[in-house]
Amino acid sequence: MPTRNTPVLKEILAALDITEPHALDRLEDHFKDLLLVVAGSTQTVATHAEELRLAITMHECALVLDHLAPQVRITIDQTDEAINTLYPGRFIEP
Repeated sequence: MPTRNTPVLKEILAALDITEPHALDRLEDHFKDLLLVVAGSTQTVATHAEELRLAITMHECALVLDHLAPQVRITIDQTDEAINTLYPGRFIEP
């Protein structure tokens, strides 16, 4: 059964040329409590740079991704918005 991580895990298995029948199931189980996301690529950075009229090489695009990586996190505000959208009325009075 596909999970939130299935697309990323399939891409990893394909990159490693792993076709073992239960490899995806084992990875799904191992990462069941995590959200694995491909937030962007060097092409994403290059496209954004072009739209912003900024000169950058593909090597520099990878360095930009490295710089951005620590900032790609789920925030408390995003969590609040998601819970209140999916499950209204869950606030616990102090």
